[in-house]
Amino acid sequence: MPWFRLFLIAAYLLLLVHHGREGSRNTRSLSDYLVAGRSLGGVVIAFSFYATFVSTNSFIGQAGESWEAGLAWWLKVGIYGPLCWLSWLVVAPRFYRRSREYRSLTVADFLGARYRSVAVRRITAVVILLASGLYLVAIYKGSSVALSQFLGLSYTVSAVAVFAVVTAYTLLGGFRSVVLTDSFQGLLMTIGAVLILFAVLSRGGGLGPMIDQLETIDPRLVSWDGPTPLLVILGIGLAGGLKLLVDPRQVSRIYGLKDERALKTARIVAPILITVTYACLLPVGALSRTIVPPEMAATITADTDQLTPYLLGQAEILGPTASSFFLLVLLAAAMSSLDSVLLVTASAITRDLQLLSDDDPRAIGRTRAWVVAVSLAAMLVALNPFADIVEITAFSGSLYAACFLSTMVVGLYWNRPGAPAAIAAMVAGGSTVIAWWLAKRAGWTDLHEVYVGLAVSTVVYVVATLVGPTRNAPPLETTG
Repeated sequence: MPWFRLFLIAAYLLLLVHHGREGSRNTRSLSDYLVAGRSLGGVVIAFSFYATFVSTNSFIGQAGESWEAGLAWWLKVGIYGPLCWLSWLVVAPRFYRRSREYRSLTVADFLGARYRSVAVRRITAVVILLASGLYLVAIYKGSSVALSQFLGLSYTVSAVAVFAVVTAYTLLGGFRSVVLTDSFQGLLMTIGAVLILFAVLSRGGGLGPMIDQLETIDPRLVSWDGPTPLLVILGIGLAGGLKLLVDPRQVSRIYGLKDERALKTARIVAPILITVTYACLLPVGALSRTIVPPEMAATITADTDQLTPYLLGQAEILGPTASSFFLLVLLAAAMSSLDSVLLVTASAITRDLQLLSDDDPRAIGRTRAWVVAVSLAAMLVALNPFADIVEITAFSGSLYAACFLSTMVVGLYWNRPGAPAAIAAMVAGGSTVIAWWLAKRAGWTDLHEVYVGLAVSTVVYVVATLVGPTRNAPPLETTG
């Protein structure tokens, strides 16, 4: 149905134009461009928070990975749901209040104000550049795979097309248009996750018979002691889930809230969306082993990122019309995450490395220029990605967790730590994650880098605080 898919693409592009014009119309300052002037409601922000986290990395990478890992992969829903709830219960309230007190627009300038240190601000910006750059590569791969299945284009042409559309859209509308599109896509993604699981179960004859077939194919696929060690699964889940607390593209949603009532609404809606979606997506890969024909199984085994596009594209598991529709949802979801990360990364350069102020007439123009540069660099790397989506995403999450869990989350509640402790924790944690990841790639260890990076950064943060100077930041309020 090429004509129908082209119609869907045209309709989606019109939606982007509408939201882009809406965002552009309300952009008069850098605050408007980066956080929509702190004027958005709780439901919209919750859907944006959800859509930014889920994206195609979950629909393609996470859903497909259980093809190899087995049903034990589903355990990660017990990590994502609670961590999302903790993000809104523990991080959001204090961050919401302090970000207004500090007049900050980015995570880097927030930490710079918290520790009264330009060095902390700039190191944070460097971490954001590295971790967000890696994540952009993963999203570009997922979106390019989705578009190639959607319109039958080559992977390279698809990547260039995604680059052109999402970069132009981000340049135009900024944070407001990103959130408006995210909220629409989030609703569709939630429905899509439920429908995909339902379609797989229907095609396979139900959960019970499919589990019996899986046990025949390989008993480890239905065992806790599966092909992928449980500690590795939990490590990947932790690396991804902790981004809900510390990833700047997630935390930046808190900036957009208009008041505390909106915050309380988002606290309820976002965890429900995350839990339902991952409960449906995570077992799809394993269950699909019972319905994918042998001639396609080898291709998916070589690259599990191909599973979901195959189910919705060639297999049309939801039927021709609905499968086409949800292939567009995957593509649009990827674009929604791309624009979020691009804004975070570009603002880290202009506001936190170049230190341009809100009223600097060059600020918005420079930010837009870096949006183009960062997007182009990530797209070019994605043409020959160095790892699969899940691995890149987990590594990016490990960097964020090791560098920011202590400095930002613990720092919201512990008033004593100063800039030396924050700098030491970020440098030690980030370096450990990189070194451990390289050691794992070389086959020297199987332990996930998130465990070691978190342990090192936390110990360094605590020790440096206890033996170093007292805090150099204003006291934080003790009410939740």
